[in-house]
Amino acid sequence: MTAVAMLMWVVAALLATAVLSVAFSRTAAVSHWVYSTCAVLCASALGLLLVHLLGSGASTSGLTLPLGLPWLGAHFRLDALATFFLIVVNLGGAASSVYALGYGRHESAPHRVLPFYAAFLAGMNLVVLADDAFAFLLCWEFMSLTSWALVMTQHREHENTRAAYIYLVMASFGTLTLLLAFGLLAGPDGHYGFAAMRSAVHTPAVSALVLV
Repeated sequence: MTAVAMLMWVVAALLATAVLSVAFSRTAAVSHWVYSTCAVLCASALGLLLVHLLGSGASTSGLTLPLGLPWLGAHFRLDALATFFLIVVNLGGAASSVYALGYGRHESAPHRVLPFYAAFLAGMNLVVLADDAFAFLLCWEFMSLTSWALVMTQHREHENTRAAYIYLVMASFGTLTLLLAFGLLAGPDGHYGFAAMRSAVHTPAVSALVLV
């Protein structure tokens, strides 16, 4: 099994944790279970990434799932750059999960946090692994909405509601700019895979506009 496939199994486990936390949201020990599971999964992903980095020099591996656009599928890729960012993501995820084991005991409404916490960690991993425009935008929106839900946890406080609104506006603007960038990079042929975008020859004007 390739490294990217194993990481996708970690992502699937995080999503399953999010679903199960909804089913058992009223259970007394659910917070400890969710945060412990997330800590173990992020630590496992971190260990896998370090082994991949040290053992194979972060060689590139890819995975295509029969999802998304019919003629494209959903592409995921692990290379040296993605490995670096995933190490950062999962190191932070493991550390925050360990911290939450103690902090989460004081949460007044854990059922509003736990599903979105595990889903947010899954979304962060998926954004880095995505290797085509459709998969990236889908994962980006998933990650944005779960993080917005986390900000809205204390929705009765005006500051939280305002922060969530500002975040949603900024995330929507970011999505629009990504749509424009991917449209320019895809070009007239409409190749939305990142591999095709990397190999395509773009004019200086297009490159400058995408960079801005």
